[in-house]
Amino acid sequence: MEMAQQHKNNGPVRIFSARACAAPLEKAAKLFEQNTGIAVEISVCNRHCARPVAEEATGQTGGDDFLVEIAEEGIHDLAISGAEYLLDDGEVRGIVRKGKRRTIGYRASALLAPAGNPKNIHSVADMAQSGVRIAVSVLDCLKGLWEDICGRLGLVEPIRGNITYHANGCIAIVEAVASGQVDAAFGWTTFRHLEPDRIEIIEMPKEQQVLRGTCVGMLSFARQPDQAEQFMNFLASPESRRCYREYGWVVSSS
Repeated sequence: MEMAQQHKNNGPVRIFSARACAAPLEKAAKLFEQNTGIAVEISVCNRHCARPVAEEATGQTGGDDFLVEIAEEGIHDLAISGAEYLLDDGEVRGIVRKGKRRTIGYRASALLAPAGNPKNIHSVADMAQSGVRIAVSVLDCLKGLWEDICGRLGLVEPIRGNITYHANGCIAIVEAVASGQVDAAFGWTTFRHLEPDRIEIIEMPKEQQVLRGTCVGMLSFARQPDQAEQFMNFLASPESRRCYREYGWVVSSS
């Protein structure tokens, strides 16, 4: 108890998380607090959600907005991203410490459709049909995912011709599908917990799936580096990974 109080006096571990990665993180953080007495505070990105349509989000600079928001606040110890390339960018920009990263788990690509699946979308080929309105994200974990998938299938051109909505991130693309602004989108199987009554998840054959890592990185301006590293290690533990598995992440059993 005395040790737990000492950790709390040193201040909480502050984490900046991609919004769609927050649910399992919050569950894992509670377990960590119970086990160690170290407090954890979680913030989620919010700039993308303010203007979900990319064409309307003047002044934003593509995929680095996640990092800009982190750097401008400068108060967090760790960052959780939905794709490894984001923390690659963070290392190059001096925001994330080199060699201080852990992969927590992976998300598998899936197709999204509004509830009821009115366009009867069951495959990527179905999305290439005339008149299908498709959303893609130009930010963060989903950036470029549609090309990764369609390039394997030789469907880049027909899919590109059907893209009618450029979303700013995960939440924006889920809302575009749920509200019927588009007929289909590229996302992750884990999105089923975000809008379970308003969207349908169409799982892809394993040979067509793209997996991207959810990872945690130490920030260059971390104020609680020792406790933060302890939490990083916990996120890669079997106990924490069970939280991610419950939300659909692909994780190892060890």
